[in-house]
Amino acid sequence: MTSIDKMRSACAVANGLEILGDRWTLLIIRDLMFTNRREFGHFLNAGEGISTNILSERLERLQCHGIISKQPHPDHGKKNIYELTDQGIALAPTMIELTLWALDSIQNTFAPPQVIELMKKDKEKLLQLIRQRTVLVEVPL
Repeated sequence: MTSIDKMRSACAVANGLEILGDRWTLLIIRDLMFTNRREFGHFLNAGEGISTNILSERLERLQCHGIISKQPHPDHGKKNIYELTDQGIALAPTMIELTLWALDSIQNTFAPPQVIELMKKDKEKLLQLIRQRTVLVEVPL
């Protein structure tokens, strides 16, 4: 858990935004939560156009705050595998509600239909699958 003595204020929203409040951070969390992306190169090539230095910084920040973990890749000595920690998994309800809000509020917004269906009809099942670290969307790597 992050210590308040390193934060600018005691405001929960301000502190949450300090850690999570940019698009790149939330996209990394999205990928780890819903897709099969687990490696640096997977995030880099996800299509949003993140630069290597920004990606490195965001991964480091998420690790420092205990939201993701990094382990050596079992098949490739120079690569690492990233995954959400329990603290990262705890962001699932927020990610679900943000997605549903965007789908309802922003024209031409997309999310995979199978995920939308679970978000709208069976959030508990979706949360269970996320807690089990089930890949919900297979993307080309």
